[in-house]
Amino acid sequence: MAEIVEYRKEKILPEYEQMKRIELFDDAEIRDIIKRRDALNAKIVRQNKDIRDYLEFIKYERNLIGRIQKLRKDKNIQEKKGNIEYAIALRIKQLYIQATDRFPQNVRIWEEFLKFAKVFKVKDISTILDRMIQLHGDKPEMWLRAVVWEYEQTQNMERVKHFMLGGLQRHPDNNRLYYKFLKIKLMEAEKIKVLTESGLIERNHILEGAKIIYDNSRKKIHNIEYLVNILEIVQEYSFAQDLHSAVLRDMQSDFPLEELMWHTLARRELMGLHMVTDHELEADNQFGGNTDEASTKSKSTPKKRIECCVAVYEQAARILKTEKMWSYYINTMLELNQDTSAQASLKKKVLQMALKGGYEAGFLSESHYIYYIEQIFKAQDTRLDFILEVFDKATKSHGMSVRLWEMWMRFHIQNESEQSLYEVFRQAVRKLGDKSSPLWQLIIQYYQVRPDLPKRVEEIFNEAILQPPSVSAPLKAQYIEYVAITKDINAARHKYDDLVLNTTPCLEIHEKMSFLESIQCIPNVDSWRKCHENAVRFFGEQQVDVWIEYIKFEKTQDTPKNINLIYERALKTLNVDLVNTFEVKHDLLNIV
Repeated sequence: MAEIVEYRKEKILPEYEQMKRIELFDDAEIRDIIKRRDALNAKIVRQNKDIRDYLEFIKYERNLIGRIQKLRKDKNIQEKKGNIEYAIALRIKQLYIQATDRFPQNVRIWEEFLKFAKVFKVKDISTILDRMIQLHGDKPEMWLRAVVWEYEQTQNMERVKHFMLGGLQRHPDNNRLYYKFLKIKLMEAEKIKVLTESGLIERNHILEGAKIIYDNSRKKIHNIEYLVNILEIVQEYSFAQDLHSAVLRDMQSDFPLEELMWHTLARRELMGLHMVTDHELEADNQFGGNTDEASTKSKSTPKKRIECCVAVYEQAARILKTEKMWSYYINTMLELNQDTSAQASLKKKVLQMALKGGYEAGFLSESHYIYYIEQIFKAQDTRLDFILEVFDKATKSHGMSVRLWEMWMRFHIQNESEQSLYEVFRQAVRKLGDKSSPLWQLIIQYYQVRPDLPKRVEEIFNEAILQPPSVSAPLKAQYIEYVAITKDINAARHKYDDLVLNTTPCLEIHEKMSFLESIQCIPNVDSWRKCHENAVRFFGEQQVDVWIEYIKFEKTQDTPKNINLIYERALKTLNVDLVNTFEVKHDLLNIV
């Protein structure tokens, strides 16, 4: 090992000489570089090697290259520019080779090697790729990296084909491999710019190969998402019309009852990619148009694109009566309305039509119901019975939507309908259960500003504290505070004692009562201490902070004896795995 280290040191000497000669670094800086490299070298030659040592060495060398490049620029050093950097890059390459030899199963090191090779334009990577695939051929992404490298860095199409076919043989149903293979074929066809007879023959030959790839993939992969992604790739190339048409036909014939298929067709209409004439005829009829020659010529206008898009969605919604289909439709209309600089009135009209259609069909999503209701409120002239009908339908369709129930309650608050508000609240609580906390907060806030109903607040609180912990915990603390504000601290103490004795343990009430005791003009120390004592009694096994807060309290009372006793109790009470955390926090208290 010592001989290896000495050999490496001697091999680097010319680098240091050049660094000094061109005044990149002074003697002290060069000594620092030598010392650092020696330390890093010692790590990678020891018997118990660690991949982190290689990565650390590589990181240092890469940072050194960046430092050298910056110094060259700052000092305007031109002599033999790049020689030192090149030598360092070769060393990094060797470090990566050593790391992959020593830790061949570590995928990350192979990935980092290829990234480095790309940035520094390292050559002779083909053997590295072969070994990577030999070791990690079970991972489709490694085949993809090999394909991308050979295509982008070497343009060796034989190697590209070798890796692509090998990858598909190992992973015959991997869609990403098919995407990349097809994309490469089309890019190769696009490179043939001069369309001579021989050029056309060559391009057609490549396109035939692309069609074979596509046909083979359909035998292995059977889902609409795959075809949609293939379509997006193919439609970038205007010369691939035959393949484009084939994908469209297959989409419609294989997946006529898939929402995404119809959504894709409709979105294509917005792009001006008209396909099926009956969509256009339907759009003409629906929007009061005609099918004469002038209308046909206008099919690429923004107005016509929107109309044809809507016609496809409307046809789809008649065939597929699902929330997903209506969601695609409405989301596209919402997207259109983000830009109203052109065709504003038409965009608004088709959005209203989509929302109304989705509502009447009973397939609005939760978010679309929320938006629809907001638009109804903005209209201001909507009948009350219709608004109530919408809320009723919305909460029946999405009974677990806290937002919809809250909107319904706020509507009754705004319309000063206390009885209706209370009835809706009751329905919501029954439906939402332990998810209803925001609605309890809202109803309490409402009754707190209704002096004509003084008993209702306490009635609600007394019911709230019997709810599941996710609802009752914050409300118990809020109840104590309410009693302190509306009555006095003594009443709050009585309520606190009652809650501690008769309800599920809840840390929030001890924290709240402690706070209320702390803000009294003349605090009752015994009552205040009782809050902390209750907190550690109920939560002392699992909660470090209850002990810390107790100690803080005793510090304010200047009772060192109590502090020591609490510290000892904490050590005995806390779960073993929390003791260290407690001691750290306790030590920090003493520092402060």
